[in-house]
Amino acid sequence: MKYDFGGDASDFIHLGLTLAKTGKYGHLDISHGEIVEGFKSGIHGDNTYEFTGHSTWRPPVWPALIAITFLVSGYSLNFLILVKFLLHLLGGFFFFKTLQYFKINRILMYLGVFLYLVNPAWQLYSRVFLSEPLTLFLITLYLWSLIKFLKTKKSLWINGLIGGVLILSHPYYIFLPFSIWAFLFLFKKMQFRQILLVGVIAISIVTLWVVRNSVVLDTEKLLITTSSGAVMAKGWNEKVPELHTNTKGDLAEEQLVLQNFDYKRSDYQGQVGSMQLYQDATYNFIQSNPDLILPIIWKKLRSAFNPIPETPRPGPLETGRVLFQVITLLAAVLVLLKGSRNTRALVLGLFLSTALISVLTYSGFRFRMPQSSLELFLIVIALDILRKNIKSVKSES
Repeated sequence: MKYDFGGDASDFIHLGLTLAKTGKYGHLDISHGEIVEGFKSGIHGDNTYEFTGHSTWRPPVWPALIAITFLVSGYSLNFLILVKFLLHLLGGFFFFKTLQYFKINRILMYLGVFLYLVNPAWQLYSRVFLSEPLTLFLITLYLWSLIKFLKTKKSLWINGLIGGVLILSHPYYIFLPFSIWAFLFLFKKMQFRQILLVGVIAISIVTLWVVRNSVVLDTEKLLITTSSGAVMAKGWNEKVPELHTNTKGDLAEEQLVLQNFDYKRSDYQGQVGSMQLYQDATYNFIQSNPDLILPIIWKKLRSAFNPIPETPRPGPLETGRVLFQVITLLAAVLVLLKGSRNTRALVLGLFLSTALISVLTYSGFRFRMPQSSLELFLIVIALDILRKNIKSVKSES
């Protein structure tokens, strides 16, 4: 099972292996099959490989953690799996510490931590070496550090630091930290100078990676990943209204935007050139198809906020995830109506960031899996609101 990884997971392992073996972020002159066989036979530690080139297609945090794990463990996938489980247990601890800042019923707190640990969404994506489980942990840390500051007025810089690292773990969440900070500012729970501090710290963290990309790719463009062009193209083409679903958000192929785009391939060389090609073709599609703009936006937003799978998938974990998402939506509405300004800011920030990234690119249940820690937090808060209301009604009667 641990050797049965491919696609995005294979690329993350390849990047981690390259970083561990060469100290460079990119790829080796080695195939996927050779990578798998190397782990099976245990020869990666002794072998040397040729570095073939830098990469900016993937964000760096998960490959960096993979590389550290390999260097410590002697290139063991078993140890990498163990690290993933330890991170999840540590995430459960920080989730519990977050709930402790609120006057929540003890049973609800323990129930929340239990649900965090057995989260069906985490189980679905922890079985392969994708970045979502790490991003879940970082969102948990982001939530803990933010609540810690709001309750104690201490260590705000930690929240800004984690916000920057979160973006470099999964750029899908590029808007989440800033959206939540913005609503906390509007609700007068954070001052402008505090917003400025966390914003500068987060942007500085991301800027370090952007500068690295500019140097190794010899470009003046500011980019986090060169996959951004293809991601935009997947979310903006004529097939999106027909094919896009919340379980297969990237079903529409990025090459569709090239069909009616007049260009010379020689003008778009290298990784940056390919990214720019898709971006230019996407802008051309939007300008050439004004009648499709609103249908595409509506389709993606409807999918993003629909907790029911638009392309059904069988299995108890999928059923559990659907139930979790339905409850989350109901909980978010209740928190908006009855919650504190802090918790309402979290809901609105989550809604805004989801809407922004969905319109800009596309959305799907897999990419939204890491935010389940924040969603579960809202469920616990909503249940506690219900408990207090019921208790109040009983006392009055």
